[in-house]
Amino acid sequence: MEISCPVSSERINENVVRLIALMVAIIGIYSLLFADFYAIIFLLIDFGIRSFTSGKFSLLKFIALKLFKLFSLPTKLTDLAPKKFAATLGFVFCLVIGVFYLFSQIYIALGLTVVLLIFAILESVFAICVGCYVYSFWQSISRKR
Repeated sequence: MEISCPVSSERINENVVRLIALMVAIIGIYSLLFADFYAIIFLLIDFGIRSFTSGKFSLLKFIALKLFKLFSLPTKLTDLAPKKFAATLGFVFCLVIGVFYLFSQIYIALGLTVVLLIFAILESVFAICVGCYVYSFWQSISRKR
């Protein structure tokens, strides 16, 4: 299967995205260690802000921009659409995790948090956007219909 991603003319700094993914991973680890429902709710809100708005009010984006400047990291522009799609997947993932927490299905919630954590680590450490793989899979299924 050939990997494809959503495309737009808007650009975003990939190093800022990777810093956000690192913070998602750290919050995910915290959530796993303490089975913290509220950490997932925080991620749900932040993913929602970055998915459905410009991201201007995202706390994680704000912190990532400050860290980017503090460490004088290089700017590496990339297409915004795949990152927005991945943030939307993160939003859906956190929504599902939150529902499992609400129904006292802690082990399922923790298992899904591990998956979210793996995706965040892949993005932050290796610049691998799992959202592109999901998008490609989704496109191949929709073409077969």
